[in-house]
Amino acid sequence: MVCSVKQWCGSPVTGYKIEYKLGASGTYSTLVANTANTATTYSHTALSTGQSYVYRISAINSVGASNPSPEASATPTVSSQTATNSAPGAPTGLVATAASGTQINLFWSAPSNIGGAPITGYKIEAKKGPGSYEVLVANTASTVTSYAHAGLTTGTQYYYRVYAINSIGTSSPSGESSATPKETTIPTLTGFAIAPTKIYLSWTAPSQTYKQSIGGYKIEQKLGDSYKVINDNTGNVNSFTINDVITGKTYIYTITAIFSAGSSPRSNEVSIIPSSTSAPPAGFSTNPSTAPTPTPSKLTGTDPQSILKAQQDEVKRKALEAIEAMKKQSGQGDSDKAKAAREEAQKANEKARQEALAAKQKLAADKKAAAIKAQEEKTANQTSQQKPAEITTKKPKTLEEARKLAEEAKQKALEKANIETKKSDSSNEEKQKTLDAAKAAAWEKAKKALEELKVKSQK
Repeated sequence: MVCSVKQWCGSPVTGYKIEYKLGASGTYSTLVANTANTATTYSHTALSTGQSYVYRISAINSVGASNPSPEASATPTVSSQTATNSAPGAPTGLVATAASGTQINLFWSAPSNIGGAPITGYKIEAKKGPGSYEVLVANTASTVTSYAHAGLTTGTQYYYRVYAINSIGTSSPSGESSATPKETTIPTLTGFAIAPTKIYLSWTAPSQTYKQSIGGYKIEQKLGDSYKVINDNTGNVNSFTINDVITGKTYIYTITAIFSAGSSPRSNEVSIIPSSTSAPPAGFSTNPSTAPTPTPSKLTGTDPQSILKAQQDEVKRKALEAIEAMKKQSGQGDSDKAKAAREEAQKANEKARQEALAAKQKLAADKKAAAIKAQEEKTANQTSQQKPAEITTKKPKTLEEARKLAEEAKQKALEKANIETKKSDSSNEEKQKTLDAAKAAAWEKAKKALEELKVKSQK
């Protein structure tokens, strides 16, 4: 059975697998597992001059990968020239991030293969849910690799893809990325090292503050399961520089927005390792009011270190670019539905705050009443204990009455002794002594009463 490349065995081609090896006797390695587009060109850069490279390609569709193509080889030389008169390669690393309930921010990287002319802009396409792609921006007319898409519907998923444009033509699309716009109630934190001993943090305010004003931000460093406060209130700024950090050590930070009544939950965490080569990107300034957007380093030659440095600078530039875009555009273009939902949430938040305040006041009043009652009971108990017990003295008139009184005195003494014994923490021997002493005292009292009665009878 023979199948065409574009329509391989009944299913459309969706990408290509590219493999290469060094020289005729080498072992094949995967250069690109899946290009994820139908473009039939690719540029392999950062090669060694004079080294022979051998390639083969397999088509990919929903069924799987085809058998590889015949081999083709080439050897870069000092006189090799970059191909001209071609459109650029596809942008890479497209990321869509929700910035608020009505906005999504896009970030991507410029293609490594710019084709036969410099890139002059980007085409951006978007689709809503499972719908079809439509052109969002035909040509940004700028080399900026970020875009803020505002006026969206909260809770709806949006998909995006980006094309690079030069004077010759338009590239194939980038990979797809999606996001769902939603309100943010915590700050969004980013950061990087600007020196071997300095870390720069910057953040975006939460899009939803329920009409509370932000008075500042608390910065904390995460240490295991606990947090150390670096600054308890930065004031209403969007960046902070931390000095005297240790080169090569990992630092994890988070921030909290401080409102007029309470504070937000902690933000996302950022992990930063300052190195001996850490430095701010070109054009960077720690002054928030004058800090320009850093410009990316240009790729020069095929040195891997130069390429890595350029990629790192690009990431830093995008982070600061995103912060500025979110500052300017967050909350713009809200729909009536989104505004109504926000107002309803604000009312619910205020009601909850009032109910919490009333509950707190009632609890304080109940505690105060309970304390007053306890004090009154304590005072009453102390008064009753200080009252002298009424002592009823009754002289016996007959021998029988004397015996009766003696028995009653004995019983009272025994009951008192038992009570005292129960309350006492003394040993059993001491308890027994107390009981015996009480019995002896009762008996002596009865004996004395009998003797007095006998004397009276004799008289």
